[in-house]
Amino acid sequence: MTLFIVGIVILLLIILGCSLWIVKLTKQEKEYMEVSNQYLKDIGKNYTKEEFSMAIFELYRNIIQAVQDENYLYLRESLSDEIYNSYLMAIKNSKDRNAKTIVEDMNPVFSKLISLAVKDNMEIAKVWLKVNYHEYIIDTTPPEELGTRIEPRVIGGSKTKLLEKEYILTLVKTRTEKESVVCANCGYVTNVVTRNTCVRCGANIVSRHYHWVMVAKEETRTSSR
Repeated sequence: MTLFIVGIVILLLIILGCSLWIVKLTKQEKEYMEVSNQYLKDIGKNYTKEEFSMAIFELYRNIIQAVQDENYLYLRESLSDEIYNSYLMAIKNSKDRNAKTIVEDMNPVFSKLISLAVKDNMEIAKVWLKVNYHEYIIDTTPPEELGTRIEPRVIGGSKTKLLEKEYILTLVKTRTEKESVVCANCGYVTNVVTRNTCVRCGANIVSRHYHWVMVAKEETRTSSR
């Protein structure tokens, strides 16, 4: 009889746990509900939620690549002061340890525009982004200090294990009446949703304030497989 009661209690706890998990997922889905294309149209946007969300994924991937390449100019143009400084500190700390983080094969699992608001002269967007990629750390100790010339060895992470992460990205930009700009250099029309350079010739077409800049990144989930 005692074992029977214990079994019933365990079963009830499992059911309760599953119910709470389902409630949590349902609440998250509501909290992160996508902005509709009709809403974007109503506020005068000429892009869809899918186009915007994928553009933000590309922006995020470019930021991570710029960190890896130490492309400070791109980082300065794409990040708020706070995030820019945090990446600079991370790069410095890695160099002090003779290490470098390598990120490869980043792909989107999903990218969803969950908020786009216009306040005064500013636009504020939030994107729920889930990506997977390979991440590992290599030893960057100079060959002369090692006494032999060898390929950089992996000292952390994995070249084969797929890392999966979710973020809520917050981005801001100054509101503009026209989001498509004719490049003065080549005449090509570029949408400045995420970039301030011409997609054809690379010439600067708008200032930093008129394209999206990442001001916050909240990590919501991490897994590997």
